[in-house]
Amino acid sequence: MQVLYEIVFIFIIYSFIGWVLESLYKSILQKRIVNSGFLGGPFCPIYGCGALIMYFALESLKSNIVFLFLAGFIILSIWEYIVGFFLELVFKTKYWDYSDKFCNINGRVCLLNSFFWGVLGILFILVIHPFIVDMVSFIPRTYVIVFLVVSSTYILADTIVTATNIIKVNINLEKLEKMENEIRRRIIVMKKLNKRKEIILKNKIETGIETIAKNIEEQRNRIESERAELISLIERKTKRIRKAFPTMKSDKLIKIFIKNDDIK
Repeated sequence: MQVLYEIVFIFIIYSFIGWVLESLYKSILQKRIVNSGFLGGPFCPIYGCGALIMYFALESLKSNIVFLFLAGFIILSIWEYIVGFFLELVFKTKYWDYSDKFCNINGRVCLLNSFFWGVLGILFILVIHPFIVDMVSFIPRTYVIVFLVVSSTYILADTIVTATNIIKVNINLEKLEKMENEIRRRIIVMKKLNKRKEIILKNKIETGIETIAKNIEEQRNRIESERAELISLIERKTKRIRKAFPTMKSDKLIKIFIKNDDIK
């Protein structure tokens, strides 16, 4: 029971602290208030999981600062890489990119960040965690447990809502791609009909080609109207996440947020 308490405590506390620090950093950097992190609420689970990894993997090394640094450097870099790979695999989006940084691996980790992970490992084990534990020891354990239960429930609900939202966005992106292909197809048909119309007019042969062309144009306009509404919906649904991850890369998102002259 004590181990479970420690796991939940570390995860919740550092998910919140990580969110505060990252949001503050990005707000200063971007000169506007940024709600950082993958979730909508004030928690960044990646920091909570990272803190758990540091606590259980590095605690036994606190007597040797060199080994502590190296372990933090390696273990947390692997963790960052795995998280980045997982998010790209599941949500088809790169939420951070270090491709322009020196000595990076697939843009998911880089030497500078890994160095900071090593330093953080030392600070966490020797300074930060002991301080947090001492501070929380003054709060009645019952209150802490209530806080942890409520926070855990909130994070679970937030994760479900956020993941569902992103999955819906990906579904809408697929739908949008089909619409764009249909618009292109109709443009090609219109061009062929126009050429055919010129030939028919030259030969003075009457046909219903104008009616066909009008119907195709109406259908194209309807699809383009639906496309515009879908783009507006995707923009609203991804607004916060795009602000939180300014280096986020998604080929499909880039495609729809940039003017497509070949579709217009």
